[in-house]
Amino acid sequence: MECKTCFDRAKIVWQMESRSIEKLAKAIDPISFNGVIDDIRECLRRKCRIYITGKGTSGAAGQKVAHTFCSVDIPASFISIGVGISATMGLLQKGDILIIISKGGNTEEVVKLIKPCTAKGVKVIGVTSNPASQLGLKSDTMLKVSVEREVDEKNSLATASTIAMIATFDAIAVALQESL
Repeated sequence: MECKTCFDRAKIVWQMESRSIEKLAKAIDPISFNGVIDDIRECLRRKCRIYITGKGTSGAAGQKVAHTFCSVDIPASFISIGVGISATMGLLQKGDILIIISKGGNTEEVVKLIKPCTAKGVKVIGVTSNPASQLGLKSDTMLKVSVEREVDEKNSLATASTIAMIATFDAIAVALQESL
């Protein structure tokens, strides 16, 4: 592929990702969005902790979310899903929040975290494109973040969906920053 053609393709990618972000205002349920904000406010009020996790690209997005929260004075930490349930459950305490990001919502490691969190009194906020997934159905609060399609021809790379996830949490962080 020639450089000119590559740049033309890049412009299409940027346009598709931009459209995905533009559509969030209509696609995200405001009640669920505000529910996430209310959960985080309550957690902060009670001096509990906020943790974020996800696997693969969702985990990379979760790391960015934790960083953004900390940048606006909302203490948050990323927990690697690879650490394992026993180590994670030793860290999490009653009243804490665990935000689990998973595009499909049925990843085995993600699903395994929900039951012990619930039993321990940890509030699970599930963020997924699939509300009918295990994460969607078993979370205390569920936020659906989805896009029509990814930007690659095979619709398989987590591109637009990752941008949409990060943009959603950027909006949550700014709303919290301005309302605390």
